[in-house]
Amino acid sequence: SFTMMPPTAQLVFLVVGPMVDVKLMAMQRGAWGNGFIARFVPLTFAVALLTAIGVGALFFGDI
Repeated sequence: SFTMMPPTAQLVFLVVGPMVDVKLMAMQRGAWGNGFIARFVPLTFAVALLTAIGVGALFFGDI
């Protein structure tokens, strides 16, 4: 259970997990190819992670 984790860690888990999903990456690879995945997945991960950390710091005050 995540009750012992800080709220920001919970938020990051809930935001980043669906954004960088293995099934989603497989569908994107089939539709757009490996080059797209090589650029899109790291960018999506970084943006989702930084956004969740920023929102967590803003609303929850912990990092």
